[in-house]
Amino acid sequence: MHYASIAIPARVFHPFLYRIPQNMTLTPGMRVVVPFRKRSVIGFVLELTDQLPKTIKEQSLKSVETLFDEKPVLSPALLELMQWMARYYCAPIGEVCRTMLPKRLLEIAPVLSSGRVTSPHEIAHEMQTETIPTLTEEQARALDFILKEQKKERQLRQLPILLHGITGSGKTEIYLRLIHELQTQGGDTILLVPEIGLTPQLALRVVERFGDRVAIYHSGLTDAQRFSQWKRMQNDEVDVVVGTRSALFAPLPHLQAIIVDEEHDSSYKQEEGFLYHARDVAIVRAAKENILVILGSATPSMETFANAKKGKYHYLELKKRATGASLPPVEIIDMRSSQRNGNSFQGSVSLSEKLGIEIQKRLERKEQTLLFLNRRGFSNFLLCESCGAVPKCPNCDISLTVHLKKKKLLCHYCDYALSLVKSCSECKTENLLPVGAGTERLEEELHDFFPEARIARLDRDTVLKKESRSKFLKQMREGKIDILLGTQMVTKGHDFPNVTLVGIIHADTALCLPDFRAAERTFQLITQVAGRAGRDQKPGTVIIQTYHPQHHSLLHAQEHDFHRFFLTEETHREELGYPPFLRLANIRFSGINAKRVEEGAHNVARFFQKNISSTAAFRLLGPAVSPLERVRGKYRWQLLLKASSSQLLGKLLHDAHERLTPLLPSGVRLTIDVDPLNLL
Repeated sequence: MHYASIAIPARVFHPFLYRIPQNMTLTPGMRVVVPFRKRSVIGFVLELTDQLPKTIKEQSLKSVETLFDEKPVLSPALLELMQWMARYYCAPIGEVCRTMLPKRLLEIAPVLSSGRVTSPHEIAHEMQTETIPTLTEEQARALDFILKEQKKERQLRQLPILLHGITGSGKTEIYLRLIHELQTQGGDTILLVPEIGLTPQLALRVVERFGDRVAIYHSGLTDAQRFSQWKRMQNDEVDVVVGTRSALFAPLPHLQAIIVDEEHDSSYKQEEGFLYHARDVAIVRAAKENILVILGSATPSMETFANAKKGKYHYLELKKRATGASLPPVEIIDMRSSQRNGNSFQGSVSLSEKLGIEIQKRLERKEQTLLFLNRRGFSNFLLCESCGAVPKCPNCDISLTVHLKKKKLLCHYCDYALSLVKSCSECKTENLLPVGAGTERLEEELHDFFPEARIARLDRDTVLKKESRSKFLKQMREGKIDILLGTQMVTKGHDFPNVTLVGIIHADTALCLPDFRAAERTFQLITQVAGRAGRDQKPGTVIIQTYHPQHHSLLHAQEHDFHRFFLTEETHREELGYPPFLRLANIRFSGINAKRVEEGAHNVARFFQKNISSTAAFRLLGPAVSPLERVRGKYRWQLLLKASSSQLLGKLLHDAHERLTPLLPSGVRLTIDVDPLNLL
């Protein structure tokens, strides 16, 4: 072979062709050093060929400078996956490359230190030796089905498996039994979790069960640690990889299964840089390698459950908790009538009379309470009662959140900070009113109402370090905390046997967002946090406070009825033309000049209107200003493209992509988000 197609890990959409020196033998997947834009960089060999395209002249080609590897660092399967992702997500192949690999593999300088990684035994030291539980009949049936699928000939393993189990049904134990079975056969497993820090008990259980043959892999590791773990995987020193999105690309030589726990979680979607969904890519990798892929959730995404209904996925359901405990009763409190009638607890901004009384009962019975409020800070914003002015972020045009303990007004989008002011910047009066309540304000009220209670707050402001998060969770498990309040951090993967009351302070936070997934997210969040109550022998209770007590997401969550929620939401989605009935691509435009961004959006919209007007397979919404008009100093517009299938959408975007850039004014950036999770 005379020529090599090389992927460069930079923001470039296509690989480049290089001449192979006569004394060099290359294999796809190897790293090489090549000249690129007046410097030498690492590149990855994708393909070898003897044929030179007619559009390229021999004398214009540069030569590969150095071979970097004795054997490929990327398997043929991972190379194929890389190229599929670049095509499907309309992404620069260089960015895909950077996403898949540890940074150390992209550097020319030799690796001198592999970095020390916390050993599995150190991690396991945080928990006592686990007693392996006996499987329930439901668990045993589900595991038996999965193992039968695994024992089929590789080419016959065609369908993903959806493991739909209520909170506390024992999905994790099924994962562990499957991993053990594969390990005894010499097979490897990837176990994906949404956020490693928010699902510590799952990671600990895996380490406790499988010891040194486990690798923990996530973005919190240093570059050296990620490289060290990668080499362990590649050298067959690991049977199980537990990690977040990037763990999906683990180079395990004997991979037999990929498990995606909490498959509905939005953390699996990368929202910056290369925009991909790890769950969907996991399904594609499994299909390409003919291995098992298991999607686990108590609240499956609409798309996943729709695929199961259509028979595209196998469907396994766990309807009972593994301990035999019942799901807790759920009471909805209408905050409109509570506030009209003065039924708040001791004048509280956040607590209804009912929830306050139930907290007091738990304190008297030495039981624990978990309170969920998905809004950090003291209050939503600061309002001048004299002139109505509200301090806003100069970069984002969004009101600043009050953080009383830090004595600052903060932007939660760009981290802009302003010292907490005593007077209005507009009219100079001191009639400033904090409006709304966040976790900081709720914590202050709880200390006032229950001075003897041991109270802890779990949010980004209190757990900047991993150690502080672990400390809170350990204290909660040991019964050293009476009331734990927090944001989404308290909803995921925690098992607190003595929690018998869960209070959802403001269930409308996600419900009121201008996004077609708002109801789905609300149902999922409420169901997940409600599942923390009554998981052991003591019965639990859940109280939901809301200003929309008749909303279907809340009513179905009250009944713990996912199936009815799906049917109701499915009707709304079909009427409006949203997934799972149509596929979406959100084309985003951003730049510091508002007029140029608007112009670019309209230019691209006219292009699509001209090219898709003759077919009913596509719909176009917009262009329009994004709901968050300016973020980090950049103005934002968007154009929503709907298609009847992913194949049609992919072909349209692939054919159009290179023709869009010339339509953009200077300084305007276009980003294509295929299968967007939010439209903000």
